[in-house]
Amino acid sequence: MSRLGVVVLLFWSAVALIVYAQFGYSLVMRGWAALCSTRRRPGPCPDEQLPHVSLIIPAHNEEVVIRAKIENSLTIDYPRDRLQILVASDGSTDRTVSICREFESRGITLLDFQENRGKATVLNEAVRVSSGRVLCLCDANVMFRPNALRLMVDWLQEPRVGSVTGDVQLQSGDSEFGSGESVYYRIERQLQMDETATGSTVIVDGGMFVLRRELFQPIPTDTVLDDYLSAMNVIRSGFQIIYDPEAIAIENGTPGSSAEYRRRIRVAAGGAQAIKRGQFPRMTQGGALFRWFSHKLARWLGPVALLVLALTSVALRNHGWIFQAAILCQGLVYGMAILGAIVPGLLKLRPVNVSFYFVLSHLAMGVGLLKGTFFGMSGRWKRTERVGFDGGPGQGRP
Repeated sequence: MSRLGVVVLLFWSAVALIVYAQFGYSLVMRGWAALCSTRRRPGPCPDEQLPHVSLIIPAHNEEVVIRAKIENSLTIDYPRDRLQILVASDGSTDRTVSICREFESRGITLLDFQENRGKATVLNEAVRVSSGRVLCLCDANVMFRPNALRLMVDWLQEPRVGSVTGDVQLQSGDSEFGSGESVYYRIERQLQMDETATGSTVIVDGGMFVLRRELFQPIPTDTVLDDYLSAMNVIRSGFQIIYDPEAIAIENGTPGSSAEYRRRIRVAAGGAQAIKRGQFPRMTQGGALFRWFSHKLARWLGPVALLVLALTSVALRNHGWIFQAAILCQGLVYGMAILGAIVPGLLKLRPVNVSFYFVLSHLAMGVGLLKGTFFGMSGRWKRTERVGFDGGPGQGRP
């Protein structure tokens, strides 16, 4: 093949990967789900047959949201004698511990770890001392609707179901890029619904999910994406993960672009770490491997595809209008993103907002892939700021 042929092949390969990751896979799953019979929700499990659940809340300097989180947890519609609520403080230096102690008389168990060792270590310790047959792992700034836990646990009546994740809805009105973020999550949730209809999704939302205790495996202490690894352990054990859109919780969106940028870097670095460690479905698990490649790997490779597309478009600019059109389209998207960064007021315009979020996310993912592949990242928490549920500054996802 000639040098020109190689460049053309790279151009179309990049286009194919970008289009497939952003739109194609969603369309494939929509069609596949339409061919499948409707997956019926199990009937409500009688109170006397509900499994004992341990609700585990890892916390590091969460004084802004921890009171609201505990009060929310105490209103969950689940038999109190079958629900253990544990708050695991990972070296908190603010008022997190003192606030939790106020609720010990109401049955809240506080695990006060003095040293900040990272979320993975705290989760391992909390699971070790917990007593539930089912684990519910959640974030301190995620507020459950009263019936969310029951709805997720009901699915565990099916023997093949190992984990269930719910719909953690972002209050993106607090964010600089609410439109872009909300578009992304609408696509994401529909994709999870379609994956569930065809058998199993391959991810969980770390803000709220349940899993069978026997499927939890100790997490290496330097793990960046603990929720991703927990999901992979379920899949690799041959069990299904269900996404239930009726199990709803609320989480505030990331208010600042710099905070979201740092979070995206961490997520991509965690993805690179997982790939290096072989933490993905087994080669014999064809369906799960296809979903993982399409849902996760193809997206993680997005920054690479965008770079290849930009370079090959310029190299081929004199070889046809299609390549010139590609340059124009890229320039339009990147131009709107830059304008949004320079003039924040323009982020109120939906095209600018979506372009800004798309470019910000992929730039951060590119940096994260480099860090995760060549340098690594600490498993310790670096929380992103959120707007608290009372309107004040809060803490978000690790």
